[in-house]
Amino acid sequence: MNTESPLPARKKRFPFGIVLSVLALVTAYVLLVNAGRNLEYKKVKAVHQEFLALKQQKASNAEWEAFKQSVHIRIDPVIKKLEATAGSDFPMETQLYWATRDYLYPMLDNARVEKSREQEKFEKNLEEAERLINKQP
Repeated sequence: MNTESPLPARKKRFPFGIVLSVLALVTAYVLLVNAGRNLEYKKVKAVHQEFLALKQQKASNAEWEAFKQSVHIRIDPVIKKLEATAGSDFPMETQLYWATRDYLYPMLDNARVEKSREQEKFEKNLEEAERLINKQP
């Protein structure tokens, strides 16, 4: 009795398709995780950039008021979240919490034309948060 198959033996090949699929999934996961990381910092930094742009273009009172309303809508939830997470175990969140809670809104009122004490303090806390994110000494 002949047990050999008339078909040629199939060669085992390296599963490039499977490896490529796994690599694509891992890359997508890492990108998604990093996109959600430091989200509060990114929101606060974006508000600061908008503030500086408005200041540079010498925005009108109406533009400032609209911006302040927009900031309240975007940043008030961030402040609540930071209030819950800030502490000695999370120094970056603490710096952001101080910047937003203590200095952001006074800065929007007092630093439209020239740099105020509140703007300096806000920017100092923001820089410290960025340093902590990047883990620089």
